[in-house]
Amino acid sequence: MGLWIWAFLFIAVGLVIFILPGKSISKRKQEMELKLKSIDDFNSTQQIIGCDGKSGLAIDEDQRKLCLITNNGTSVLQRVIDYKGILSVELFEGGTSVTKTVRSSQIGGALVGGLLLGGVGALVGGLSGKTETSGKINRIDLRLIVNDTNAPLHDVAFMNFADKKDGIIYTQAMQMARRWHGILEVLVKRADAEEKGFDNKEREVQSALPSTSVADEIKKLADLHQSGLLTLDEFQQQKTKLLGADKLTA
Repeated sequence: MGLWIWAFLFIAVGLVIFILPGKSISKRKQEMELKLKSIDDFNSTQQIIGCDGKSGLAIDEDQRKLCLITNNGTSVLQRVIDYKGILSVELFEGGTSVTKTVRSSQIGGALVGGLLLGGVGALVGGLSGKTETSGKINRIDLRLIVNDTNAPLHDVAFMNFADKKDGIIYTQAMQMARRWHGILEVLVKRADAEEKGFDNKEREVQSALPSTSVADEIKKLADLHQSGLLTLDEFQQQKTKLLGADKLTA
């Protein structure tokens, strides 16, 4: 076989292995970017598309919303959720967890715990990416768990081929992944702060109201006064006693 035939085969294989997949990824990314621009009532202020063109994230900071977007090769799907729908965000390096942020509220913590101990926990192995080559990592991923039992996981790949830890591609991918973990951590903390603030206000309102039993007793006294069985002075005296007793037990 002549050298020119070998050269032709080498070029053909190179096209199949490197160029064609690259075009496919680029096309998927463009499709997701177009989809993000077309979503009603959602204005992306920050967004990231994974290196494999299969998934991404976008944030609408004004409306406090997050869009989870995926491209399976045949269609582009998106879900828009409130910040409070984020239960946890975790950064993986070569399938090993590097850092994790979890909602600190009782509801969020309970849901995350249930998911991780249930069937979803078994899917963590799907991010395995350690290589036998010393000093190399072939995956960097960001995983979100959201409050959706139909699809609780959303993974975004920042690197999906082997590179040394001091390599340029690894360094850039890890910097970007850590940046997005930080952004999502801020959203989680904001959601926690809002929830705690709401709970505190609700407790203040409840504490300002008389207890149900005292209110019922006062109503009974008012009925007795209206029926003529209690004078106005007697009604006021009994009412004062009830309110004073309630303050002592508060």
